[in-house]
Amino acid sequence: MKKETLVLGSVAAVCATLLVAALIVRSGGRAGGASQAGVTPETAEGAAPASGTGEASGGASPQAGEAPAAPGAAAPVPSPAETAEPSFTSEQNRREVTLFFQEATSEYLGPERRKIFLTSSIADQAKQIVVELITGPLEKGLLPTVPPQTRLRGLYLDRSGTAFVDLSSEVTDFHPGGTDEEIATIFSLVDSLVYNLPGIKRVHILVNGEERESLKSHLDLRRDYSKDMSIVDMDRKAAP
Repeated sequence: MKKETLVLGSVAAVCATLLVAALIVRSGGRAGGASQAGVTPETAEGAAPASGTGEASGGASPQAGEAPAAPGAAAPVPSPAETAEPSFTSEQNRREVTLFFQEATSEYLGPERRKIFLTSSIADQAKQIVVELITGPLEKGLLPTVPPQTRLRGLYLDRSGTAFVDLSSEVTDFHPGGTDEEIATIFSLVDSLVYNLPGIKRVHILVNGEERESLKSHLDLRRDYSKDMSIVDMDRKAAP
């Protein structure tokens, strides 16, 4: 009786062992089947592995430390070089003005066209006009109205539209004198400035930074002068 009991116990143990082994094998097969079915097992920290790059994905692998380019992103455009500042020697930056000089055959002032730099400052343009008047006429039949030894010391504008033109003492030292000659000097300056620059309404002439009683004993320099086009021959034709 004892022998039968031992035999039955041994058979039961063997069966239990075989059953456990079968369950283990079956579980392993299911796990392998799940993997073969395309279910990707989770990697460490639950992150799925990155998809393949390089030749398999049709693009080059990014180097270490470089972020991959966004799909369809355009290549960066190089920034353009700094634009060079415009040159004031070009014709685009010049404007035409009309200067008034003494006519050789009359008491009138005659016009002559000249070009100056087109600056944003009215005072700068006014200075150029005065310098051109000191340089003298280029056309035949016109005479200078300001002694060529004269220097422009400064030119200032006030809010009322008065231009203060400060000339060196040569404007009086080398001036020939006479009423007509002084009128020609004063109004060649006044008319040339006011005619070309609407921001200027009047002109006050200084000599060495000071007011003078007169230019050369005739015309008063203690007052402002306004434009007088009645002494200008605008219909004058340039001499051949």
